[in-house]
Amino acid sequence: MKIEQIIANNPNKTILFLGRVTHFTPQELVNFIQDQGMQYADHYEGQSDIALLVLSSMLTPLEEQLSYDLYDQGIADISLAQFESYYTQHIKPNTLLMSLKLSNDQARLRRLLQNEAFGDEVYLKLFMMVDWHGEGIHENDSNRDITISFVKRFYRPDGFRDPAMIYAPTTVMNIAQESDDPMVLEAILTMPNHEIKVSRYETHRPKNLRETVAFNEAISHESIKRLMAYRDERIDYFLAANAALGEWEQERLYERTTKEARLMLAHNDNLSDKLFEKLLMEGDEVVKSLLRYQPISEYRLNLVKENPLIVYVGQNRNITDSVASLLRLEHEGLDFQLASNDVVASEVLEKLYEKYGEPIASSLAQNSNLSEKFLHIFYKRGTPEVIKALATNMATPKVILAELCERHDRELNMLLASNPSVDIKYLREFQLDTSLMRILAENETYGKSVLQGLGI
Repeated sequence: MKIEQIIANNPNKTILFLGRVTHFTPQELVNFIQDQGMQYADHYEGQSDIALLVLSSMLTPLEEQLSYDLYDQGIADISLAQFESYYTQHIKPNTLLMSLKLSNDQARLRRLLQNEAFGDEVYLKLFMMVDWHGEGIHENDSNRDITISFVKRFYRPDGFRDPAMIYAPTTVMNIAQESDDPMVLEAILTMPNHEIKVSRYETHRPKNLRETVAFNEAISHESIKRLMAYRDERIDYFLAANAALGEWEQERLYERTTKEARLMLAHNDNLSDKLFEKLLMEGDEVVKSLLRYQPISEYRLNLVKENPLIVYVGQNRNITDSVASLLRLEHEGLDFQLASNDVVASEVLEKLYEKYGEPIASSLAQNSNLSEKFLHIFYKRGTPEVIKALATNMATPKVILAELCERHDRELNMLLASNPSVDIKYLREFQLDTSLMRILAENETYGKSVLQGLGI
């Protein structure tokens, strides 16, 4: 029978709670249960009017035996979690939030955050009201409990592959990196700015929560404003590459940031044409990045077609719709870069070969978009440079890769060891050469084979 029916059928009778209740105070329970037209009790004194038992997961042996005895008498029971869900359905979120804002009752707030029956939206609004008392997210028991409640809700919906990750210092960082919920990211920015250690070789990697959120494209404009208000060079650096930034925010960062942050702006997928033009006035490093990573419209092409660095556009993977315009420039250096760019259609690659012949063959041979027919042609005619290019190409037919492996050429083996299309039989042979192990470690096919061998 549902709780609603039990309450409706038993006016003025008693609901008996057995075990420890942590998320509500006795007075809160008394008030709620009386509003439902029933009476509250938290210990048994032989009452004859008990209509419902609410059982905590933390019962003493005596309480557990009592619950069996009362059940045998025909008294219905439910879990504390079921009762909390029922209670929570009767809470008016706006009233609750206003009450907590006025009272700043942090003890009650922290209890409420342990109630898993709240929906995510209400939970996050409550979470953003927490006073962390200037201490870290794991620095005391109370803060740790709040952090764990947050992690349990928002860390990877498929669950914890390792239960210890609930307590790991990197888990909140993972949520900040992976979440696609703007409200979750806003909530993280209200937490103490938890840091993790990074090596001195990883200075361009986020090392704390704010930097990680700044890099996440799911952030809201409220979060962007908050992050920009810190006026922190490292936060600005990661924010600069974020496609969630509007044109005005990009302009602000451009005006106040260093060369490193401007380099990150050049990677921004949502960069305005106005900023594109301004960044063309920067040093070569920024301009090269701009040409490598930004979509090249006709407007932008007109801006860069006379630029001596235009060859770097040939490495750009955002030029699918611009290839015809780029070819019309008749720029040999650019054409050679396009030859190895696998967003260029295979028929265009073949026309480049017709135009330039053997000098462009090694560039074409490394392109995974080149037709199988031409890969075979290049293999038969192959110069050493073309053969090396084929060894690295994932589209090279397996029969050719096998023949290259059978050459037992150490220089070729170093290239073949990185190619995930090489048969696992040969990759296992390569592992006998310890100098190739670092290369093999990056090979997806080899990595999967190792995990399968471990039963993972």
